[in-house]
Amino acid sequence: MKHIFRRKLPAVLFSLLLSAGVQAQKVVKRFIKKYEQLAIESMQKHSIPASIILGVSIVESAAGESAIAKAFRNFFGVKGSNTGSQAKLGYKSAYKEYPTDAASFEHFCQILMNKKFYVKMKSCADYKQWLKAMNAASYAEAKQKWVADITRTIDKFELYKLDNPTFAVN
Repeated sequence: MKHIFRRKLPAVLFSLLLSAGVQAQKVVKRFIKKYEQLAIESMQKHSIPASIILGVSIVESAAGESAIAKAFRNFFGVKGSNTGSQAKLGYKSAYKEYPTDAASFEHFCQILMNKKFYVKMKSCADYKQWLKAMNAASYAEAKQKWVADITRTIDKFELYKLDNPTFAVN
């Protein structure tokens, strides 16, 4: 009996991991479908690639599944005031609360627009250059890991396609 269990355990574990991975991809794809139009509109308004907007929001909010995203509509990990973290989360939080999802996306764009690199980058549609500039400006604490996570997300879900001005959301 032990021998059979040992032989099947790796297969069972692999199956569970595969299932979790498939589920995670579905969550990300639902998030993209829900917010791609908002990201494109933000790109058109602020000249920030939609891939950057969506990629950062996916990583920072676990595709909208993080406690901060759910409680505060904070999709970018922005610190600031909130009106009830103790009641909503059960602990005091330093993350900003937004009245709407769109307000979170707009504030993220405003933050980038206030960075020194924005003037140089706003005419650039290359998400890798944006990440390089954001990293150089110490946008995120994790630095290289953060850049790698965002890059992997943009590439895996082909978010760079949203940066094309002729892209049309179905």
